[in-house]
This record gives sequence, C-alpha cells and structure tokens, in this order.
Amino acid sequence: MAGDITTLEQLFFQFHKVLCNHANKIVNDRNNAEDIVQDVFLNLWKNRGAIDWETPMKGYLYKATTNSALNWLEKNKRVVRYSEKIGEPNANVVELKLNADELLEKIEHAINTLPPKCKAIFVLNRYEELKYRQIAEHLNISIKTVENQMSIALDKLRKELRAYLPKAILPFLAMLKEFLG
Repeated sequence: MAGDITTLEQLFFQFHKVLCNHANKIVNDRNNAEDIVQDVFLNLWKNRGAIDWETPMKGYLYKATTNSALNWLEKNKRVVRYSEKIGEPNANVVELKLNADELLEKIEHAINTLPPKCKAIFVLNRYEELKYRQIAEHLNISIKTVENQMSIALDKLRKELRAYLPKAILPFLAMLKEFLG
C-alpha cells in the first residue's frame, strides 16, 4: 500500500544519500544537510495522507529538500543578525549571508534582463510553480513554446550567472536543469 512504512523505508534507502548530498551543496554543512533530509522524510510521513503516492516521488523529495535547505539558510541569516547584535558574529555564516544576498541580487538582475516572454514563462514556472501545461493554457500558447522559452531562459541565466556561482555548483545546476525540465 502506497504511503505505508515500507514505502517510506524504500524511498529513504533509495534517496537518502543523494538528498543529503543535494542539501549539503546548498547549506555547505554535512550535519545540517542530514538533519534537513531527515526532516523531509519526517514531514513526508506526517503528511502521507495528503500525498499523491501514484506520482514519482523523486521530484517531490528534491523540491522538499531544496526548500528545506533554503529555509535553513534563511533561518541561519536570522541567527547571524542576532549574534552580530550580541557581539558574536559567526564569520562563515556572515560570509554566506553576504554571498547569498549578492547572488540573489545578481539572479534578480539576470531574470530582469530576460526577454519579456521568457521572463513571464520563467516566473510562472519557478515562482508561481505552474506546470508547463498550465502556463500554456494561461498564456494561450503551445506547451512546446513554453518548453522552448524555458530552455532559452535557463541558458541565458546560466550564462549570465556563471561568474557568480562557485565552480562546485555548476555541475549541480546542469543536473538540476536536466531534472527540472
């Protein structure tokens, strides 16, 4: 039966290591990456009744891990702000916050330089989380046009942001592009 403990165990053993590696690439802390993945599986179990177990779980798990890792980074930014106020700055987290803020500015600028159609489709997909079919219906265009425009947007963003991304993350971005579509 989908959603039972056996299914969860199978998913855990199948994806735990790769999800830990994925989270570690985002948070750059192995222990916290493992905690993040553990929380993803705990939430999966808690919400098992609301999950569509008929769909492939790989995408769900990667997205949940990514979101949890980004939330961890956001939470750490707050810790840094507090520790700076009490005179105990954590240099690694401060540097991470500065780099993340700078990168977010660069990403926003790169998105704003996309052609209007590319930008609209990218924003609908990545920020509004609409599927290609939904975007096509919303904009009254073909799914193929959405696919082509997303490919153009991702290529332009990758080229625009290459200089700002650590070399270690570039293979991850290529894998992410393949995985997301």
